[in-house]
Amino acid sequence: MVKSVHRKDTWLLAEDIPNCDLYFSQIWLNCFVRQFGKNTGRAYSKILCRYEGYHLWFYFGEKDSYEVGENIVERIVKEKDYAREINGNIILEADKLRKFCKTIPQKNLDKLSNKKLWKIYDKQDKIHKEYYTWCWIPVAADMFHNNLTDRVREHLWKIGVSENKLTEYFITLTQPTKKSLIFIEQQELLKIGEEIKKIERLKDLPASAIKLLEQHRKKYYYTKFLWVAGEYTLKDYMEQLREIMKGNESCAQIIAKQNKSLALAIAKKKKLMKELKLDEHWRNIFTAFGDFMVTKIYRRYAQIFAMYQMDTILKEIARRFCLTVKQVRFMLPAEVKTMLLFRKYDVEISLERTRQCVYYVDKKTEKLLIGNDAKKMLPEIKTKFDKEVKELKGEVACPGYGKGKVKIIIRAEDMKKMRDGDILVSIATDPDIVPAMKRAAAIVTEQGGVTSHAAIVSRELNIPCVIGTKIVTRVLKDGDVVEVDATRGVIRIIKQ
Repeated sequence: MVKSVHRKDTWLLAEDIPNCDLYFSQIWLNCFVRQFGKNTGRAYSKILCRYEGYHLWFYFGEKDSYEVGENIVERIVKEKDYAREINGNIILEADKLRKFCKTIPQKNLDKLSNKKLWKIYDKQDKIHKEYYTWCWIPVAADMFHNNLTDRVREHLWKIGVSENKLTEYFITLTQPTKKSLIFIEQQELLKIGEEIKKIERLKDLPASAIKLLEQHRKKYYYTKFLWVAGEYTLKDYMEQLREIMKGNESCAQIIAKQNKSLALAIAKKKKLMKELKLDEHWRNIFTAFGDFMVTKIYRRYAQIFAMYQMDTILKEIARRFCLTVKQVRFMLPAEVKTMLLFRKYDVEISLERTRQCVYYVDKKTEKLLIGNDAKKMLPEIKTKFDKEVKELKGEVACPGYGKGKVKIIIRAEDMKKMRDGDILVSIATDPDIVPAMKRAAAIVTEQGGVTSHAAIVSRELNIPCVIGTKIVTRVLKDGDVVEVDATRGVIRIIKQ
């Protein structure tokens, strides 16, 4: 039955996410089909996701995802204040999620009844799905088919912007006018570095310096939790500061440089809007476009916090039923409810899912397949590409040029191989690899959208960046030499 549905529209690989499980991903996968139309008027028709352990690949219908994006763009372009409404509600939903997750107990969970555990699990699930009805909108509008980017560029062309100026003007006009939480967090760490001045070993720091680092850790420790484990330590922050202090600029100089760069970008954006004589509606669209980058990080931090807080709940559930945490992470909410309230569950099926499974959702169907049923579906969704390609193309996130050795950086544990001047290549960047991004001569990612994490951080750091290359981590390997022409969105392979 599933085959007859998905053959009507070719599967498009949407995201490739290491360290991700069914527990977290079913929140958004289910929402995309069942609830996403609430604030857009158009949900996705179907979703397919495959898991190899804690590695996830999820797929939309190619035509379906394009139409979802076009529907959102039509509303942004034609409806007054819709884009601003999206950003406002992203903040509200992120705050709602964070507020509830602050109440999730982290100690003495053995004193909670099974019913209480289920209530926490269920409420977080419902709030998080509601969160996605607003928070996914900017991603859906641009990440998979560049719908919003193309429409904005088309408008610039129509009002007389020449072809050779389109990319430059697009980057200028979509520049955020506020600091993202990543920007704020890094500057707070730099201010601590300015207080410390010199750092060699954690144990050599005075108590006042350790206190400052601990305060910082308590504020941001959870941001390394992507998506099944992780927590920042004092040593992590010490290492970040030590790397910064190896450079020629002081922490204070870096802060001043960053603030000046943002101020200049904002002034340049305002000046260009005036020169192009943009009407109020299009000024609002460009302002909202920049704000999409800021609210993306805001809602992501709330989401990471939610997953960190829920980890203790999942571990307690696993303990009570003599399961591994991974087995609980590969159960659907209805199955967790049945297990907690009625003590009914299948150990063997949950174990098999941790190795390999396929999750499928459409309007009427929700299936979690294992064994031969899962394997039968996999050949139909393999992505083919030319392994001999010598040039890759993507979207410009931040213009500029970089040349160097490739380093594939997926998660924090990969950062030890990164050196100053390397080309950071990733599927998609996340907060846990920002220290490595700072050392890069250029950044290249498979996944795209100008509201992606890589696009946001590269602009804030003013590092050349190309996004949406689709296959870069499968074509390149550590040590390859490439040049990145981020002004044109081209990556040339010089030596493999």
